[in-house]
Amino acid sequence: MTDRVTALGFVVIAFLTESLTATSADLVHFDLPPTAAAVSDVDPAEVTISLRLSSMIQSPSMPRIDQWIVTCRPRGEGVTVVDYFPRTETGSDVSTPIQIKRSKEKSQSVGVHLDGTYPHIAGGTAAADRGEKNLESVQFDRTAPVQAVSAAGTIDRGRGVYFKLRWTATQVLEGEKLFQVTLRVPANWRGSLIDVSVRADRNEKKFGGLDQEIVTVGAANFVVATYRDGDLESQARAAELAEAEYELRNLAKTIDRQTSIRSLPQMLRHMVAKFDGDSKATDTHWVGRLISGRADPHLDKSINRLPMSLRVAALDYADCRDTFAELSRSHANAPDSNLDKNLDTRDQVLVAKPTLQTR
Repeated sequence: MTDRVTALGFVVIAFLTESLTATSADLVHFDLPPTAAAVSDVDPAEVTISLRLSSMIQSPSMPRIDQWIVTCRPRGEGVTVVDYFPRTETGSDVSTPIQIKRSKEKSQSVGVHLDGTYPHIAGGTAAADRGEKNLESVQFDRTAPVQAVSAAGTIDRGRGVYFKLRWTATQVLEGEKLFQVTLRVPANWRGSLIDVSVRADRNEKKFGGLDQEIVTVGAANFVVATYRDGDLESQARAAELAEAEYELRNLAKTIDRQTSIRSLPQMLRHMVAKFDGDSKATDTHWVGRLISGRADPHLDKSINRLPMSLRVAALDYADCRDTFAELSRSHANAPDSNLDKNLDTRDQVLVAKPTLQTR
């Protein structure tokens, strides 16, 4: 009986720890539009994509957030990063130069005092004093110390880009932030997917300040469908993919809410399934794996165990994603329409098809 009570206590503590961890990681909510137009200025091989990332702090009190880390990784062959915004910038909490004043004072003093009396006849006093004082003062301005307000650079050997934003007196990490990425794309490029991940962190001191720990207070992963500006077919397919993702996420949330933990036995089964490696527990991360391209809805075991409506939604999303990805490949394999229009029918060569001879 004692062993069962002890096991129950461990299960409850583990469940409460998991709930507190999930709550602390959801203090900041991020959002990003699912589609974005890729605009080319002069060179059609270079396109610029604008990403408007929004954040909302859900707690009534303002939590401490030290930095954001945003990464962008375009999918597709032959796509590289050539430019990005914002670049690395520095700033300071002091708006004016620091004034420094140094003074040096030197003084000298010499004094002589004589006092004498002669009994019953006379008395006298003599005194002499000499002083010298030198004062030296130097005043100059010193540049205020600066720190990185934002930092940016490439990752994955130039195939991706990262942004790091720090909370300062002049930069608040809440609201909407604009990020721009310029890509060099193949000539037949009509659109592709970009994996965007964002994380909000803060430093917490442990053991009386002897150690520090990075705590994540908000994180999100997005997939943005980018299309060449002016390509109506690519824009329509990107919108279809965004709608399929929206339907998939909403349906997954609805079913998960219906099967949520509402009693102590359900909580115990949920925690036992987590500790039991052979248990067929429901995989709650299958949506992220599917959208990020790390799961095949036809072969993934977790997706195959889902309700029929949710499996159909997963297959629909995969079909829309594959259709959108075929844009550039189908355009590359398509014949040149201008060449067909300029080709004279008299230049066509007829090739006779051989026939089988039978005896």
